[in-house]
Amino acid sequence: MQSLKRELKKVGSLSLFFFVGYGYILILMKLFLKEFSVDVSIFAKVVVYALISAKSVAIMDITPWLNRFSQSARYLQVLYKTAIYTFAVFVLSLLENLFHAYHETKALAPALTLFLETRSFNRFLAILLCVSTIFLIHNIFQEFDQYLGKGNLSKFFFKPPESN
Repeated sequence: MQSLKRELKKVGSLSLFFFVGYGYILILMKLFLKEFSVDVSIFAKVVVYALISAKSVAIMDITPWLNRFSQSARYLQVLYKTAIYTFAVFVLSLLENLFHAYHETKALAPALTLFLETRSFNRFLAILLCVSTIFLIHNIFQEFDQYLGKGNLSKFFFKPPESN
């Protein structure tokens, strides 16, 4: 029961972090697209992406291969984890876009053609860079939390300072 509680707390805090991060990115996208009279609904996407990211990070953080640089300088661990998460997002985004193209064409070769002709590489790259920045910030905070001692980073930000 205690481990379930701990897992729910971890996934909940990660979900909140990713919800704020992705929400920020998608609100910016919505504001940029407003100029071109393109309406975008973002709330459902933010919730789904935040939950998926939070659970994925929680699972991947306990794997030994993700902590390969845990004994190295902290920046290496941050960059390594960010690269792994970004690569995973890249692969999953490609698969998702190919799936949607396949759903429209019902065949693999036309789906690939449709994917290459209709998907904006610049938009895809911009989203990937924004998401990797969110992962980078998360990994930096995670390293700070380990350096300061578990829970001290949240105390630093959310507890009022003690008066002397």
